[in-house]
Amino acid sequence: MHFLFVSLLFLAAPITSFLPGKAFVRRSSTSFPAFSSRKDWDAILAGENEETPVRPDMKYIPRNCQRQHEHFLAIREAAGKELTNDVYVREPKSETFWFAGKVARVTDVTVEQAVARQWPLIEMHAGNLRPIELFPSRGALEIWIAPGDSEMEVAYNNPNLIFTKMEKDVPGAQSISNIMVGFQGEMYEPGEKGFRTWRKDDGTPARPPVETPIQDEKRMPTDEEMKELAKALEGKDINEIYEEQERRNNQQR
Repeated sequence: MHFLFVSLLFLAAPITSFLPGKAFVRRSSTSFPAFSSRKDWDAILAGENEETPVRPDMKYIPRNCQRQHEHFLAIREAAGKELTNDVYVREPKSETFWFAGKVARVTDVTVEQAVARQWPLIEMHAGNLRPIELFPSRGALEIWIAPGDSEMEVAYNNPNLIFTKMEKDVPGAQSISNIMVGFQGEMYEPGEKGFRTWRKDDGTPARPPVETPIQDEKRMPTDEEMKELAKALEGKDINEIYEEQERRNNQQR
């Protein structure tokens, strides 16, 4: 699947993401206002003229996003997907959940703390990723998590895969060092629609399971079939699955 990371929407140079055995690149031509001096950066990091206080190390600026990206890669390489979670963001009360990236954490940190600690980065990244759907609701966006690398099961509306809503304020989160958590943000290639799913307020799929292409049965694939399906789809964009889901949903209506 084509999941990859660029530290910010405004970084033009592509960055290769970490996935076992895979490397994909996405690019962005969106620009970010240039700062004329180190003093300008220091002012931002110090939180000057900020209406909403944000810890300097989690402000949505290149150095912070690049650092958390590197932390994500290091944790992922050491611990695998067990300590990573996929991140989805939605506008309150909407059924549409947009895939925004992934978080990672060390063993002493909970996923709730990992998300809360990096909340400003995640929320602003999601808003910039979806400027029409999410950006207007920044400050009130909801962040939900799913198991790491579960995009395929999400695309097929596995009823056993349930999203969990995160909270912005979690005890102990702000005392955690930024090196103990990481965030890898989603990016789009030109013309890409973006991966999303439809969920209820309890995190369960809002639509029925998609018919598996393995057999003509309206059921979720078994674990063994999922492995075979993943192998068959290796190197394909997750959005191909999304488009297939859309076609099947339209046929069922």
